[in-house]
Amino acid sequence: MDFRYYELPDDRNLLVLESVIRLYTERAEPVSSAAVARDLQHRWSSATVRNTFGELERQGWLMQPHRASGRVPTDRGYRVYVERIVRPGQPHPAWERLVHSEVDPRRGSLAESLDRAASLLSRVSHALGMSLLVLAPGPEAEADADAVSITGVDELLGQPEFDDPGRLKVLIHLLDDASAFGRYLRALADPPGEVRLRIGQENAMEGLSTFTVVTSRIHHSDGTALMGLLGPVRMQYSLVLGAMDSLVRLLHSRSGQPRHWS
Repeated sequence: MDFRYYELPDDRNLLVLESVIRLYTERAEPVSSAAVARDLQHRWSSATVRNTFGELERQGWLMQPHRASGRVPTDRGYRVYVERIVRPGQPHPAWERLVHSEVDPRRGSLAESLDRAASLLSRVSHALGMSLLVLAPGPEAEADADAVSITGVDELLGQPEFDDPGRLKVLIHLLDDASAFGRYLRALADPPGEVRLRIGQENAMEGLSTFTVVTSRIHHSDGTALMGLLGPVRMQYSLVLGAMDSLVRLLHSRSGQPRHWS
């Protein structure tokens, strides 16, 4: 699905969805109508927000995990959020300086630059994800071409999502056989230089239905690579997409191809 940025219209459903996702990202617990009313400075009453919750559930954007609990976003709700609400911002100058100082493609090999980029992505995501790197050589690839360089595991495990034994088991399996994930990334037919997201059940690989995978295929004078981030669906998408874009601009700059978000 193509990625588009829109100015957020004065639409109650979108404003309430944005509020729920923002509060859920911060708190990692279902969001009540009263919390949304406060967050929106009582633009609408709690009763009106509850009615809007019902509309958003019928649209498939929100769900109620337990009776009498608040709401949480669905995968579809996150997709609407990414395509209709998230807006690009100018990277902070300090972040840009950090990127250029730590990930200088003129210093060392492409693999070394990618390792530094993965580490930086993990740090800026503040434990919201796991950075993965997949070198993607041409047809003459050797048997270890699917090897993935992983960083940020300790921070990722600190997320409340991994109190769930099932999700923790998936992560452990992924780490135990990272080459399977490498093959999954290599098979993605993403155009070079574009940042792509696969949210929850949009991932075709078994076990990734509760994760978001952010990837970009990079063409460089030294070869081709895949850079990615994996984390819970509850992710600070604006922050992660902005950070990824800065790194893609730096590492993909020699190809001269345009970049897109999707």
